[in-house]
Amino acid sequence: MIIYYAKSGQSLADLCNEIRLENPEYLRDYHNQKCSKLERFDGDILQGMKLYIPSSTEILELNKKIRDNNQSFYDLPAKGKFPFDFKLWEGAYQVTQTAYSDNTILAKYENKVKLDLEGIKNGYYHFLFSAFDFRKNENISDSKVDTLAKMCIGIIYPIRYSIDPEGKLINIVLTKKTEDIVSELDTIKNFFPDLYSCDYIEKMKGIIESPEIISQKFKNTLFNSFMFGIFYRTQLGNWVTSNVYYDGYPWIFDAQPIQFEFQNILLSKDIVDDERVKIQQKGTSIDNRNLEDLYITDSKFDQKTDIEKKPIDCEHFAEYLFNRENLSLYKIEARFQYFGHENTQRKDFLLERITDNY
Repeated sequence: MIIYYAKSGQSLADLCNEIRLENPEYLRDYHNQKCSKLERFDGDILQGMKLYIPSSTEILELNKKIRDNNQSFYDLPAKGKFPFDFKLWEGAYQVTQTAYSDNTILAKYENKVKLDLEGIKNGYYHFLFSAFDFRKNENISDSKVDTLAKMCIGIIYPIRYSIDPEGKLINIVLTKKTEDIVSELDTIKNFFPDLYSCDYIEKMKGIIESPEIISQKFKNTLFNSFMFGIFYRTQLGNWVTSNVYYDGYPWIFDAQPIQFEFQNILLSKDIVDDERVKIQQKGTSIDNRNLEDLYITDSKFDQKTDIEKKPIDCEHFAEYLFNRENLSLYKIEARFQYFGHENTQRKDFLLERITDNY
């Protein structure tokens, strides 16, 4: 037993998190059993309150009792690793991206995405990916440029994703013959015979004819980063915080992913409803390239070079929600902020499952 004095603003749940006890009610009961009658309490703790808290050995014993009674406030996975079953990623999703300058909305982009599980072969998941119902500022754009882009992308989809057992996106390939796609793209020129459209179509054909460019173009999206990132392969440490890990997210359109140092935090059930497991992901920029470098295709991130340069001044924050029963993905809410010299650029990302499969 240890005597402890509550800190300013500290709650009973905060203290439990600090000493790694999995249910605050057990800490209150422990104190009330050890203290005098005048020191007992029913609610939360107050600043300066004298508390009797269990030793590390007693905490282990209490946590075993808490788990045996199925009363833990945390979904702590065995050996720190959540057993995600990535075939459950199959389904339809709504994707919303909103761009801000300071607090002013610049644009809102929406589309739907569908993943169809084609099969599992040699332990790898094979999904057919397609995107549709594109909107800008809640309206379906009927401009010539947008119509041309939709027609071209509609010919290319679906494409095939190969996902390894750990949820890593290994490869992206076409499902149609290259020559058939090229032929269909050429037919679009009958509807858009102008020079700009023909040039756009020729560029699309150049992408289709290069497997390397196809993989790069389609992999480098926020959807793929959030669905198949290192987040899912990172273990928790001794408690609710993960080991530090590194990954890149393409928050800036048509630029290379920004590299971040990440850490995940598993939230307790007193914050999350009983149906969801909720994990926060916090990222600090370690990318010492400037914004102009990100738009250069062959610009490489190397943390060992230019170590005196300051990283890009930006931050990443996301919350992942999973269904508690089977850990299928339910929703992701994320925010990116870039602190420029004149204003703050912000982008919100929201991914929501819109099918009821799981």
